[in-house]
Amino acid sequence: MDTFAWKRSGRLATASLLTIVLCLVFPSRSPAATAAGDVFNHIEQRLVSDGFSRQKVSMVFRPKPVPLFKTISQTLRIRESKLNYDQFLEPSVISRASDFRRKHKSLLSQAEEVYGVDQYVIVAILLVETQFGGYTGQTPTLAILSTFALMDQKSHRDKVWALLPREDRERLGRDAFDQKLTKRAQWAYEELCALVRLSDTQKLRIESCRGSVMGAIGWAQFLPSSVVRYGVDGDRDGRVDLFQPADAIFSVANYLRGYGWREAKTRSSQEEVIYAYNHSQPYVQTILGVADRVRKLDQAGTTPSS
Repeated sequence: MDTFAWKRSGRLATASLLTIVLCLVFPSRSPAATAAGDVFNHIEQRLVSDGFSRQKVSMVFRPKPVPLFKTISQTLRIRESKLNYDQFLEPSVISRASDFRRKHKSLLSQAEEVYGVDQYVIVAILLVETQFGGYTGQTPTLAILSTFALMDQKSHRDKVWALLPREDRERLGRDAFDQKLTKRAQWAYEELCALVRLSDTQKLRIESCRGSVMGAIGWAQFLPSSVVRYGVDGDRDGRVDLFQPADAIFSVANYLRGYGWREAKTRSSQEEVIYAYNHSQPYVQTILGVADRVRKLDQAGTTPSS
């Protein structure tokens, strides 16, 4: 994934650090946004053309979401090098992760046995992504994916471009900016399609679904397409709910298995699998660092010194 963790092979949109930073900036309700009652008509028609019933599409877009142009502009301003992953290696945080592992030892052991994935890596991912559900994001998922999907149109890209400070426009360059957002438009539309499907198969309430600024949801911060592909009903209640620990734990395990964890016998091959979860080397090293520290702590049966 790029520096905003937006493409985890159709899975994630962001690590929790990005979620926390950007979701503190509440979605803009500028006059240009709120006056655009028909701004999503193009997206709705496209969904119908691609096989969704008109009734279903109308229901999904009622009430109309607010276009989040300002939020999109904010996603272009955060760079991976600025994210502080070291905070997750602090002794107090490692202790908390150890407590989580002990509390959910049975679920984690089951997931490890079924999927062949190191339970300490699962714990580390859930810690770094959302601090075990402590912060999963407040951005309306339908609105952000739909707004990103609008970026295939120059008129909408112009709105985002105008919201960027001059220094960011100079850093990005208009051609590169257009290419990035045009590419993200197609990605977002595919994720939007997956989100609509989830509303049927998993009884997901789209109107109340909130997550990261890149459309990722739940403890594991899965994109909708990854919920479709890798989501697991860990507590067997008939639906995949990544806001529940069992489903989050089993889904992360299933995702990592899908990218070859069983065959990853060396450290470098394990790094490659985690990189598929989040295309960031600092993220990969943090996940393995957390896993190593929690394992060592549990084996020693002590509390880390501050």
